[in-house]
Order: sequence, then structure tokens, then C-alpha cells
Amino acid sequence: MGTPVGLAPGLSRKLKKVLECRTDSPDLVASLNTLSAFYNENTPQSRRHLRSTIEDRSLHLNHEFLQASHTAQQALDRVEEEVNALAECCDNIAKALSSCSASTGDIISTTERLKEELEITTQRQDIVSCFLRDYQLSNQEINALRDEDLDDNFFKALSHVQQIHANCKVLLRTHHQRAGLELMDMMAVYQEGAFERLCRQTLFFFFFACLQYIEPLVSF
Repeated sequence: MGTPVGLAPGLSRKLKKVLECRTDSPDLVASLNTLSAFYNENTPQSRRHLRSTIEDRSLHLNHEFLQASHTAQQALDRVEEEVNALAECCDNIAKALSSCSASTGDIISTTERLKEELEITTQRQDIVSCFLRDYQLSNQEINALRDEDLDDNFFKALSHVQQIHANCKVLLRTHHQRAGLELMDMMAVYQEGAFERLCRQTLFFFFFACLQYIEPLVSF
């Protein structure tokens, strides 16, 4: 009889990740609750169109989030303009001071004030940048979640989705509860689609591995 063929290391790691997923985890339960909100009829037609339905909802939520984050992006743009203007102003003053043998107290005080304003504006820029980083997926991450190839970028993007979902719990304790709920719903849709691709890819490799094991037995 033929010797059973072992699983490829990459497949073994991916299969292990799937098997280690807890079906009773709060994130998975939240994903299923989100799915049940718009998946009402369990019919063959509904199952065939489930993927497109999830992707359409994901695109819709992503569009709403982009509209909601447009104000933050505009604020970041304004902050960057202020930073550039203040930095240029500080450079001009520094050049004027270095080329002039005598400087007045007004110039010194103005320089100090501009430096303080520059520091405050930079801090604001960092805050806005952190918000966009902690609560928004990049285009590369969105493409990685939708790509059929489950590479390292896919799992990094999925990990970021789970991190954003966890960060939204902080918003729920503030006056930004609505934004937190909308972001959690959006991340649940991304996570559900990623789990669907992960399950489909795992089943494919499982059946392929079984086929490699069965073919020698049949030929024997």
C-alpha cells in the first residue's frame, strides 16, 4: 500500500489556524449576528449570492465610512498646511536672525511663540494620524482581504481588522458611540468575508490533500 502523503508546511499552518479558531469567541458571534441582520432567508439562491451580498454591503459601509472620515481627512490636510507654513516661517526667522548681527526682543518672542504653535500643531497632526491608523484599513489591506491568495498580507490585514474592532469598544465608552458601532459593523463584514475565503481555501487544500492520498490506493 502507498504511504500517506503529509500536508505541506504552509497548508498545515493555515489548517492549524482554522482549527484553533474558537466558534464561541465574541468576535465570531458578533460577525454571525451582523450576518443575520441582512441574511434572512436560507435558500439556495441566497447562498449562491451570499458572497456578492456581503461584498455589496462591505462596499456600502466602506463608502459611508469614507464619507464620515472625510472631515477628519480635511482636518489632517489643514493641519499639514499649518505645519508647513509654520515650519517655513520658523526657517525664515532663523535665517534672518543668523544673518543679522542684532536681534530685537520682539523677534525672539515671536520665534518662541511660533515654535510653541508648531509643536501644538504637530501634536494635533499626530492625533489625527493615529486615529486614521487605528480605525481605518488601507487600500492595500482591503485588497488583501478580497484577494483569493491567502498570503501574509491577508493575515496581517485580518489581524488589523480585529484590532480595529477591539479599538471600537473604546469609542463605545465615549460620545462617539454611533461611529464606534458603524465601524464595528464594517469590520464585522470584512472579517466575515475573510473567514469565508479562509474556510473555502482550507477546504480546497484539504480535498486536494485527500485526493493525493486516495489516488495511490485506488491505483493499487
